[in-house]
Amino acid sequence: MNIMFGRCVGIEWCGALRILCVSILSIGPTSLFAYEFSSRMDAAQWQLDPSPLECRLWQHVPQYGEVVFSAQSGRELTFYLESDRPSLKKGKAAIKVTAPSWRQGIRDKTIAVVPLKKGSRPVELNEKWANWFLDELYGGMNPSIVLGAWHNHENAQVDLSSVNFQEAYSAYLSCVTALFPANYDQLKTTMLRYTTNGWRVQGKLKDKLDLLIQYINLDPEIEHVYIDGHTDFVGRRGHNWELSRLRSNAVSKYFEHNGVDPEMITMRYHGESRPMTRSRNRAGKAKNRRVYIQLYKPKVWNIRAKKENQPEAR
Repeated sequence: MNIMFGRCVGIEWCGALRILCVSILSIGPTSLFAYEFSSRMDAAQWQLDPSPLECRLWQHVPQYGEVVFSAQSGRELTFYLESDRPSLKKGKAAIKVTAPSWRQGIRDKTIAVVPLKKGSRPVELNEKWANWFLDELYGGMNPSIVLGAWHNHENAQVDLSSVNFQEAYSAYLSCVTALFPANYDQLKTTMLRYTTNGWRVQGKLKDKLDLLIQYINLDPEIEHVYIDGHTDFVGRRGHNWELSRLRSNAVSKYFEHNGVDPEMITMRYHGESRPMTRSRNRAGKAKNRRVYIQLYKPKVWNIRAKKENQPEAR
């Protein structure tokens, strides 16, 4: 993301910041924006939606939507605006910081210009900016985002209130420390490697499966688990067919014994018929001795898998 800090860097962003600031100042002292969205001091609340997979800290902004901090397992913290009225065009937005009314003598500052996107999340910022917002709120300041040409070519400002923030932030930090260490994108496919004629679940294989089982039990969107066993070319074909079955079956039984519903599991085995590589050297054989595990979540699986109703064996 192309974000400018401090002094201007680059003609385009420098000019954009000047234009946006001039347009703000030229509107007049009584009504700075065509639209300004904020919570009343007596009504401002921060909410936390905690889970082992996501800590969602958010504030409702009347007539606009929500401002959200989202920390997800295995991902960086993000900040975004969730608008009830989607933005219709791309543009630029300015990040400001404002002192509350009882802290006299602190001037408003425009900190940076960021991209404004179309859709219901017109502003989405990375971990660096999300932490900046958190620090300002914790310090009692009120960050704002000015949306340039929001609707009908008018500016709009969305305010974050620091009222009642610290208590919610403390709970948020506790939630973050308890997040699961990995997410679906990191666990949706897992490869287990085996020694020659090996098939039992032990050592590092067990550790990998334990992580998958914990995740399956946490994520209600996981509908199915596909387990595919394979071998190298060493030995007779019938022996390899049985060896691939033993590998798949051992993994399947391990899942079942540790609480995964057997109805969720499809076990398949392919012997030496689906090699990852045709190489018969040591490295090639090691690649082919495997069990491939896929976690199936319909909302994010590819179109081909949806049409076939099950992922392709690999």
